Amino acid sequence: MIGHSAFFLKKFYVVGVSFKKTDTQHRSQFSIATEQGLKAYHQSSNCLEHYMILSTCNRTEIYGFAPCEYVLMSFIKSMSGASQEEVASNVYVKTGDEAVKHLLSVAAGLDSQIPGDYEIIGQIRSAFQVSKKLGRSNGFIERVVNQANQVSKAIKNNTAFSDGTVSVSYSVARQISKIVNTEGLHKVCIVGLGKIGHNTLRYIRQHAPSAEITIVNRNEKKLSEIACRYILKSFPFSALSEAVKESEIVVVATSVAEPILRLNQIKSTPVRYVFDLSMPRNVASDVYHHDGVNVFDVDQISAAVNETLDKRLAEIPKVKAIVELKAQEFFDWQERRRIRTTSPAPYEQLLIRKNVIANPENSLPRQHTCFMADQCCEGTAGVSWLPVAAYSA
Repeated sequence: MIGHSAFFLKKFYVVGVSFKKTDTQHRSQFSIATEQGLKAYHQSSNCLEHYMILSTCNRTEIYGFAPCEYVLMSFIKSMSGASQEEVASNVYVKTGDEAVKHLLSVAAGLDSQIPGDYEIIGQIRSAFQVSKKLGRSNGFIERVVNQANQVSKAIKNNTAFSDGTVSVSYSVARQISKIVNTEGLHKVCIVGLGKIGHNTLRYIRQHAPSAEITIVNRNEKKLSEIACRYILKSFPFSALSEAVKESEIVVVATSVAEPILRLNQIKSTPVRYVFDLSMPRNVASDVYHHDGVNVFDVDQISAAVNETLDKRLAEIPKVKAIVELKAQEFFDWQERRRIRTTSPAPYEQLLIRKNVIANPENSLPRQHTCFMADQCCEGTAGVSWLPVAAYSA
């Protein structure tokens, strides 16, 4: 039998944390690693059926349909292990049209630590593909992601907002180039060969050609392929400590829930610089405080980026105009669908039937049937969450 919550009308929300409101250390707590995200998509409830998880070094956001924002807040709370107070003080919430505009702004690179970040649209596409593959997407989410793609294309074709190479990977490579040239350190170890790690490798080869690069990766097939392609020395992940012993600069670009580089692996080695490109941090906190080793996290690296930014900042008015135009195109489509659709899908009830007020009699059954009711409302009517701080956009 379908519970009452199946008929509780839902809205489109985004809840999340980002660099604008939360520093690296606190943001790490809310970061959802790849494996954790895959498991999260297997959650099932009438209160939360359609959603997309976007977790990058700058943000962790959940876009989805729910009867209230507290369902999504409880979801992010359960994934992070944060307290209700921590969620209330760090998480922002946007609803309906504002949630749509937010995703388009993110896709445009307006909401990135480095304005004009061209990597974010690929991360949005990847997040959507995972959601769709695991049966958690729907027509509305797919349409708004397609609109986000259109925003990104229009900005690249009509502005200079993404011109020049400015990214965390590029910034690290330039810093390493300076270290190689001024300090004579040239032995570099790159741990992790995902997109960020591979990009960093390519940029280092370009900007610090005299560097001796060693690579470490968990996937040994990929490790062998890249080592052969670039003629590099390589170590399997199980031999990470051995690779570190031979290095002066270490770049950590992995994506796991726990630190993989610890103080005992750094002590009594030539390592003088560590760049932690991971979120959550994959370098242990005691390494950050160890004398003789300079450690930089994502926030510090991003702050060091300044080349091409002035040019990009000058393009922001054009970019905002494109976002507004594409948002209006989306809302126009939504209105046309509202007029023409006689049998909306369940998730579309509030999107299609405007000004509908949910029956308050549904509230108590919804709370008891929600799979996160123990966190959201503790299974009882009238239990309220702490107020959510305003999003500091």
